[in-house]
Amino acid sequence: MTTSPLQPGQRLELDITTVAFGGDGIGRVDNFVVFVPFVIEGERVEVEIVEVKRRFATADLVRVITPSPHRIAPRCPCYANCAGCQYQHIEYAHQLELKRAQIRDVFERIGKMKDAPIAPVVASPREYHYRNKIVVHGPGKPGFWTMRGRSITEINACPIAREEINAQLAVINSQSSVVNKHLTLRCDSTGKVFQFEEPAPEETITEELLGKRLEVPLGSFFQINAGVIALALEHARRAFAESGCKILVDAYCGTGLFALMLGDIAQHVYGMEVDERAIAAANTNAERLSLQNYDFYPGSTDRLLFYTQRQCNLDETCLILDPPRSGCGRAVLKTLSKQKPRAILYVSCAPPMLARDVKALMAAGYKLKSVTPFDMFPQTQHCEAIAELSR
Repeated sequence: MTTSPLQPGQRLELDITTVAFGGDGIGRVDNFVVFVPFVIEGERVEVEIVEVKRRFATADLVRVITPSPHRIAPRCPCYANCAGCQYQHIEYAHQLELKRAQIRDVFERIGKMKDAPIAPVVASPREYHYRNKIVVHGPGKPGFWTMRGRSITEINACPIAREEINAQLAVINSQSSVVNKHLTLRCDSTGKVFQFEEPAPEETITEELLGKRLEVPLGSFFQINAGVIALALEHARRAFAESGCKILVDAYCGTGLFALMLGDIAQHVYGMEVDERAIAAANTNAERLSLQNYDFYPGSTDRLLFYTQRQCNLDETCLILDPPRSGCGRAVLKTLSKQKPRAILYVSCAPPMLARDVKALMAAGYKLKSVTPFDMFPQTQHCEAIAELSR
C-alpha cells in the first residue's frame, strides 16, 4: 500500500499528466495520485492539498504555472465555485478529444477492451445555451450547489441554459422570489418556460424533433439538448436501417422517443417504461403520428423484456437499451443471455456502466461494432454514447 507523503493545507507544484473521466486532472507525488480540478494535461500547476485518502489526494488549483495551448477563459463568473461545469477553461475541440480518450480508457479499464471501436465525439451544435432544463436550489435566492457540495452559490444566469430559461431566472431574481428547496425551470421547443417545485403539475410540454411534434408530460424525463438528441436519433435511424431488422423494441423507453422517431421505418415497435404517465404520452403520440403497429407497456424493463421479446422474431429484432445512469438491471442482462435479438443499440449517459454492460453482452455472444459518443453536455464532464452490437 502506498503511503501518502502529503498533508492537508500543503502547497506544491505538479505536472498534470491526464484529465480523468469525471473531469479532474491527475498529477503525482512519488507515485501518489493527486486529483486537481480545472487543469489540462501537459500543464504545470501550483495546488493546495484539500484531503488525503489512502490511495489518493484531492487538491485545489492555486495557479497555472505553464498553461496548455488549449486553455481559454471560462465564460461563467461562477465557474470555479459552481458544481455544474468542469470544462469551460478548455477550448471546445479539445473537450471532444478528451471525452473520446476518457471513454476509450473506461472501455479498457472496465470493459477490458484494449482497442474498443470508439468513434470521434459528435459535437453539439451549441457549445453554450443548450440546456432546456435546470434545477436551482434554496432556501433563499436561487442558486446552484458549490463544487464540493457544501453550500449554495446564488446565480443570476447560467451560460449553458437556454436563453429563455435565463430570462425567467432574471424575472425570479428581480422579484426577490425565494426558492423553498428545489425549483425546476424547463423550456420546451416553442420557447415556453415552465417553473415548478416537485411534484410537477399535470401539464404537457411540446417538443419537436426530426419534424415530428411530441407532447411530453412536464415531469417526465426528456433529453436536455435538442440539437444533439436529433443527431443521435438520426444515427439510430441509420443503424436500425442497416441492421436489416423489422421489429424495434425500445426498453426503458420513457415517452417512447426512439420508438416514435424510428417507428415509420419499422414494421412493429414495442416500448416499456415504469413511468405510467410517460407510457400514456407514448401511446398518445403514436396515435398522433399515425403509427400503425405499436405496443407500449407500463412496467419495469426487468419484468417486461422477456415477455415482450417472446412476441418477436428475434432474427428480425433490434433492441434499444436506454437505461438510467446505473445501467441495465441484472434481470435484463440475464434475459439477453437467453433471448438474443439480432441487433442492440445501447444508449447511455454513463460510459462506465455502458462499458460494464457491453462486456456482459459480449460474454453472452454479441460483437461490439462501434461506440459513437455524442456531446450532449458541453462544458461538463458528461457525455452520451450509443454502442452498436450485433449477435
